[in-house]
Amino acid sequence: MTEPLMQALVVRGPQEHALEQVPRPVPAAGEALVATTHVAVCGTDLRLLRGTLHDAEYPVIPGHEWTGRVVEAPSRPELVGARVVGDGITPCGACPRCAEQKPNLCENLDEVAFTRPGAFADFFCIPAANLRVLPEELSGAEGCLLEPLCVALHAVERAPAIEGRAVGVIGGGTIGLLVAQLAVVAGAKSVRVVEPGEPRRAVAAELGLSTDTALRDWDEDQPEIVFDATGVADVFPQGLRATRPGGSYVLVGYSGEDATNYEPSTAMLRELSVHGVLSGYGQLDRALEVVTSGAVRLGPLLSEPLPFQEYASVLDDRGENAPLRSVFTSGAE
Repeated sequence: MTEPLMQALVVRGPQEHALEQVPRPVPAAGEALVATTHVAVCGTDLRLLRGTLHDAEYPVIPGHEWTGRVVEAPSRPELVGARVVGDGITPCGACPRCAEQKPNLCENLDEVAFTRPGAFADFFCIPAANLRVLPEELSGAEGCLLEPLCVALHAVERAPAIEGRAVGVIGGGTIGLLVAQLAVVAGAKSVRVVEPGEPRRAVAAELGLSTDTALRDWDEDQPEIVFDATGVADVFPQGLRATRPGGSYVLVGYSGEDATNYEPSTAMLRELSVHGVLSGYGQLDRALEVVTSGAVRLGPLLSEPLPFQEYASVLDDRGENAPLRSVFTSGAE
């Protein structure tokens, strides 16, 4: 019998990627087979495609921000045919970090698009327990943004209590604008987003957020809690200096192996607290709540969906006019 094939984006090495025909996966015990309907490309995916993701392991099928439809789920048959999203991370539950109740720092985690094939394919497999039904009021494209929203939720969770405090967000990309919306929901006294690009400031304005063009705009009234969502290493020392003395700096943007000059005395003399944010494991149910309540809007952050075959368009240098999140469809819906 001929093995069934499917289409998938396969990255075989730095700048070596193409849509290929590969074997269709077979779900293991406890897993579901999901037909991808929508998949988004984030900054990490761009680094992977451009060959600048320092810890990439090849070959890999990317796609960790997705929406799909369940094809098989022996352990959860009620999900067959349903539109779903899912937590892409599965902690091992046995390592020291898991024992400390820090599953997002699991030393042996299993993750869609990293340790197992991702959703930039016609089909992929995921533990069935990780799946949630996508509410009818959300589009497939919006479902893709639940994963970065989970990261934003964990970033807010890592920060001190936001209610009544001045909050600053550096970077008006997807994560930054999600964090800013969550800060409003959390009762911040004020929320200001620093973003030099006019198109992104326009999106922020559509979301009802106040913007500045540069960190110097904060000089007269520095925020108490600052979220750095840029993923640019050189912003780190500048951002610390733009944080009110005694405040907190939450680092949520990923800068890879990029280094920067940093004077530790900046944090010491200003008594700043710095918090790292790795992932959004365990936040999916809360993400669904804040979106379906209308507290957080996802639509303005999304591009118009394109077919899988046009995936390479994300590599075009469109500068400030690049969409916050590019979304692609498989044609399964």
